[in-house]
Amino acid sequence: MDTSALARNRTALKKCAKVYNIVTAVYVISCVAYIAAELYMILLPFDTDPFYLLMNGPVFKGAVLAAGFLGAYKKSTLFAGLAPMIMLINLIRYWNADNFFDLFFGVVMPMKIDLVYTIVMIVLGVATMLANAKYHYLEEQEGFPQFSELFEEQKKRGPVNAMSYEERAEQLRRAARPESARQTMDELDM
Repeated sequence: MDTSALARNRTALKKCAKVYNIVTAVYVISCVAYIAAELYMILLPFDTDPFYLLMNGPVFKGAVLAAGFLGAYKKSTLFAGLAPMIMLINLIRYWNADNFFDLFFGVVMPMKIDLVYTIVMIVLGVATMLANAKYHYLEEQEGFPQFSELFEEQKKRGPVNAMSYEERAEQLRRAARPESARQTMDELDM
């Protein structure tokens, strides 16, 4: 295989890994923070709707976190596309919800936050789908996953003939003794 093609594929694989790491970190940080905030709001003494907070936080954001993580971890385009879809369903379901933020801001603040979250999840989903497409293309290329010329040459040569432990120990014993000592020891063995 061409060395430049191996280098390009190795670089593309590293870019895919970088995308997966960034996407996973954003999913985990944003969803866990949102879930924690919603659970904290349940504990506040305001007149809140705990069902809304549980559904909007742990249920929907937990499902988004699970789908997004599985999309990146398992390289699944289905799960990568499912995360933004769950956020859209969540946004549509709770579009006109009245809640505790009305007491402070006079507007439906969580809907604005959910709108931003939805946009972020769509961007993350698209980035994951593009990385998955590239990863699946790279899987079919020669040299996957190392993309190393040395590894390919070794693979073409076949498996390395491995010595047993006893054979290797005997070889090291012979190499460690000088020739004159070997003769003397052979005479003593007789």
